[in-house]
Amino acid sequence: MGKLLPASLSVVMLATLLSGCVSGYTTFYKPVAGATPEAIAAKRAAPPPAAPIVERAQPGDPQTILDAYAKRGYAMIGNAMFNSGRPETEDSAVRQAQTVGADLVLILNPKYTGTITSNIPITTPTTTTSYSTGTATAYGAGGPVTAYGSGTTTTYGTTTNYVPIAINRSDYGAIFFVKQKLGLGLFTRDLNDSERQQLQTNKGAVVRVVVDDTPAFNADLLVGDIIVSLDGIGISGTKMFNDLLRDRTGKIVSIGLIRRGQRLEKSVQLNL
Repeated sequence: MGKLLPASLSVVMLATLLSGCVSGYTTFYKPVAGATPEAIAAKRAAPPPAAPIVERAQPGDPQTILDAYAKRGYAMIGNAMFNSGRPETEDSAVRQAQTVGADLVLILNPKYTGTITSNIPITTPTTTTSYSTGTATAYGAGGPVTAYGSGTTTTYGTTTNYVPIAINRSDYGAIFFVKQKLGLGLFTRDLNDSERQQLQTNKGAVVRVVVDDTPAFNADLLVGDIIVSLDGIGISGTKMFNDLLRDRTGKIVSIGLIRRGQRLEKSVQLNL
């Protein structure tokens, strides 16, 4: 017949079952597209540190988080997002950051998602021994004789105990960044339909993020500026703008833009 084991034993057995598992930060790590070791090495501003910077935050809108770090010059190289029923240590996230060569790891605070209760059956062998005695009387020429005897019988079987468990599950997450070297120091997006109607053109790139302490920052380029030319060449969109910048590393460039309906020209010395 089954029975429940003490709660203290349940905790010990659950810990044993969970021990030795690979960290979720490793199992569920996903690099961003194209983030090969070679690409990361070419992008980064300096060699990876022995110990990455560790920061923490509440989960939130992914783009808002990425933009905030982009403003500081960090680019995401991968992330790990997962739901787990065992506690995940921050050390596990740091070790994964070291493995992938991250300069900074942002650990998202765990978010409790519910408790799962269950029982684990544990079957163990059992033995039962019974004892018996008896007498017998025999009659012969010399008269009756009484004999006495005893014996044992062993029965083998099993018994099943049920271990109650309660598993608290939570969402975990970490984002891994490298500090990137930047020639200009801004990120753009293509025009939306409203901006195309307003400007009466499909061409241009809107400044989305300006990175602190970069040539773009020091030249007072601002979020919302619409870049329309580079060295007199009309800009069709973000891809063209980035391609032209890539060919001008370390040079002085002239950036034509529209700010609140006014056309401006900025001369900027790009970083190497």
